[in-house]
Amino acid sequence: MKKIIMALLAVVVVAVIGIAALVALVDPNQFKPMIAEQVKKATGRDLVIEGDISWRFFPSIGFDIGKTEFKNPQGFAEPNLAQFDQAELSVSVMPLFSQQLEIGNVSLLGGRVFIQTLENGVSNLDGLSGQETTESTAESAETPTEPSVSGPAPTAEQQAWQISLAGVEISNASALIIDDKAGSQTEVDRLDFTLDQFAPGEWTAAQFDIAGSAGELSFSAEGQTELLIAEKLDGAELKALSLKASAKDAVNDIRNANISLDSFKLGDWSTIEFAIEGEVPDLSFNTQGSTKLMVDEAIKLISLKDAKLNTDVKGASLPRPEMAIALEADATYQLEKGLAELPRLKAAVDELALNGNASFQSADIPVIRFDLSSDKIDLDAFLGSEEKSTDSQGSGDATSSKAGSAESAGSAGGKATDQEPDLSVLKTLDLAGKLAIEQFKAANAHMSNVKLALSIKNGVLDLSGLDANLYQGSMHATAKIDANGQLPTYRVKKQIKGVQIQPLLMDVAQNDTLAGSGDISVNVSGTGLAEKRMRENIAGTIDIRFADGAIYGVNVPEMIREARATLKGQKAEYVKEEKKTDFSAMTATIKLGKGVASTSNLDIDSPLLRINGNGSTSLVNETIDFAVNTSVVATSKGQGGKDIDEVADLTVPIDVKGNWSEPAFSLNLAQLLKQNNELEKKAQREVERGLEKLLGDKAKDDDIKKAADKLLKGLFN
Repeated sequence: MKKIIMALLAVVVVAVIGIAALVALVDPNQFKPMIAEQVKKATGRDLVIEGDISWRFFPSIGFDIGKTEFKNPQGFAEPNLAQFDQAELSVSVMPLFSQQLEIGNVSLLGGRVFIQTLENGVSNLDGLSGQETTESTAESAETPTEPSVSGPAPTAEQQAWQISLAGVEISNASALIIDDKAGSQTEVDRLDFTLDQFAPGEWTAAQFDIAGSAGELSFSAEGQTELLIAEKLDGAELKALSLKASAKDAVNDIRNANISLDSFKLGDWSTIEFAIEGEVPDLSFNTQGSTKLMVDEAIKLISLKDAKLNTDVKGASLPRPEMAIALEADATYQLEKGLAELPRLKAAVDELALNGNASFQSADIPVIRFDLSSDKIDLDAFLGSEEKSTDSQGSGDATSSKAGSAESAGSAGGKATDQEPDLSVLKTLDLAGKLAIEQFKAANAHMSNVKLALSIKNGVLDLSGLDANLYQGSMHATAKIDANGQLPTYRVKKQIKGVQIQPLLMDVAQNDTLAGSGDISVNVSGTGLAEKRMRENIAGTIDIRFADGAIYGVNVPEMIREARATLKGQKAEYVKEEKKTDFSAMTATIKLGKGVASTSNLDIDSPLLRINGNGSTSLVNETIDFAVNTSVVATSKGQGGKDIDEVADLTVPIDVKGNWSEPAFSLNLAQLLKQNNELEKKAQREVERGLEKLLGDKAKDDDIKKAADKLLKGLFN
């Protein structure tokens, strides 16, 4: 026993003497020139070690290095690519004999990295391999090597090393990345990182704290996690990750962003929860959400399951002061293809909700596809326009209709804007999809079973189909907008069948002027989408076919009675009747062009009347100039009563003038009197022929002529 103790003491003494001799005889600082020379050969850059290099022997062998700088070439904004104030590293010696690499605590104080890309694309990271290294590598590749005469290659078991690390500590590190070519700058003002004792196959804890800026955006983040590196160093896992971050610039303020992850391993599902609160211009938001995440082992597919996001937003720029946004989805993203697919998507903004699926293909021009549906969308209630419309109606529909229309005419007449909408987005998308809505309301118009199909590609928006049921009828429409020219062009085709006109006009324009069942065919095109250009340049036709209706605001039979009384020099007897004119059919073809809508074939038929007319209206000034001729059918039945029989052969000319908001209807007295004179002359000629047949030569007697004239005047006055 005594001999063993003496042997151990001898070993300790020898070790102490060896260390003392090493410290006394070997100054590690003498290696500085050699280290710098080898770095120069390997990288082509200068390494400057200003501080001392000192040995450390307890509890393991190692060394401390003082201030060290790794230089940049000339021409960059900072002299150093990398530098640090202090570094420490130690390795246990004895475990090395058992193929165990036990690294002590690695410490780096005051580290800084500077990376710059100049305007010409040159970076201070270029050429780090060094010219001499490249040449020597080429020479060695050309020089044949002698075959190895050493023993057999070591086995896998002999090569296996066990690695452990007591810990890593990085304090007060910083970094600056400048890209003069892109005009960007990112700076890390502070980075602190610690890693607890670490060994492959065992869990360890890590903490980090970082703060910096990117352009005008300042950011900070801190968090912690547990880390597992596989024993073969071919995989890693995380668990219990928590991250807290914030970011702010001149207009955006992300005050709190909290993210947590229960665990992460390739091929397994992870649960992520997050909460973000902040403000962007004219909008504040508070967001919470969660999802299940999986990245496949080949790192080619990212999958999300049961993703949920709920956001409350507030702001004056919103349709409502406060809004709630909800999103639920399953999604996958193929990294190699850049393809995101959402096989299940549910989105809601307050009461507006959509369900369906969608996809997104990343490319220079993104490819977007969707197929969405909704039970009910009420844009008026959502935008608050329904409440405004109700308030504007006041105490009477007729009064509000006139006031609202007058306001519209006043604002539009001669003041239409020529500012074209920005359609540049049509050139940046490849989009196609379908949308189905069971109940839809917009601009106070009600529709059902709405089905829409559209696409956007190469600057062209193509509405290939819009079908809907509305007001007991149906609608089918197509449209195309081409934004590739100096001014956009458009073409619209629409077929409306069996629509009840009066309730439609009441809902849309608070106007009950026209009633009936209507078929309308629209085929128009034009250049320019600014309101002024649309009024000036729209061209095409609108065919109207109405049945079993009425025109409100004018009573043609009453005007006929007035015409009859005028012809007799009398005043028409007042009869209290509703101001409307019934019709069994109304047809017209309206031609659009050069800022004018005109028709030459207006025809209205009823059991009592036959009305035809022609005229035009200015789409720019909103003025009206129509001439309408009304003829009476020879019957006492129907609207107007038996008094109408007395003017059965009379055509009553009516002028319609004024503007869209307040059209004025009036008799054309000049045409009426001219027509009366022609009838009187015709009747006189017929009377004279009758008298000649009846009386012969006596018909030329003056007394008989006077009696006939008196009779005719009684008929026409």
